[in-house]
Amino acid sequence: KPWRQKGSGRARHGSTRSPLWRGGGIAHGPRGPTSYFYMLPMRLRVLGLKVALTVKMMQDDLHVVDNLEVPSSDPRYLQDLARFRHWGSSVLLVDVDEFPAKLSAAVQGLKSFTLIPALGLNVHSLLKHQSLVLTLGAVAFLERRLLWHDRRYSPLYPFSMPYGDLPEPPRAG
Repeated sequence: KPWRQKGSGRARHGSTRSPLWRGGGIAHGPRGPTSYFYMLPMRLRVLGLKVALTVKMMQDDLHVVDNLEVPSSDPRYLQDLARFRHWGSSVLLVDVDEFPAKLSAAVQGLKSFTLIPALGLNVHSLLKHQSLVLTLGAVAFLERRLLWHDRRYSPLYPFSMPYGDLPEPPRAG
């Protein structure tokens, strides 16, 4: 309190840290660290994944293999394999199941190879790496998942109302 409440003839003040004072606080200032985190809607995330996969396929950077078994855990073997198959400088390996132990050991020493499960596949990882290697299981999983998202959302108006562009269903009998 800068001075007494009564008797001085001056206005009453409780603290020099009041917003009215020079060097005082800010009225209705921030309460703490503000988070600007924003999650895109699921429809947009799925659409982005579809577009990124399409772009990889159109650029011949999408490769499908039976499985990710490698004969040795030597990182140099993976580098030679990528060079022989023309996979480029950075490779993203995607599988549904657990990754083989030899592959995981080989990838640990390399910065240009990344292992990611099919459930965690995202647009940022796809665009960050030059080529994408999917297993057959990962392709089936992604196909099933992306088609499910296509059918997930309801039409603009119910199917009981007539749609002009839909063919008539076959009549029984």
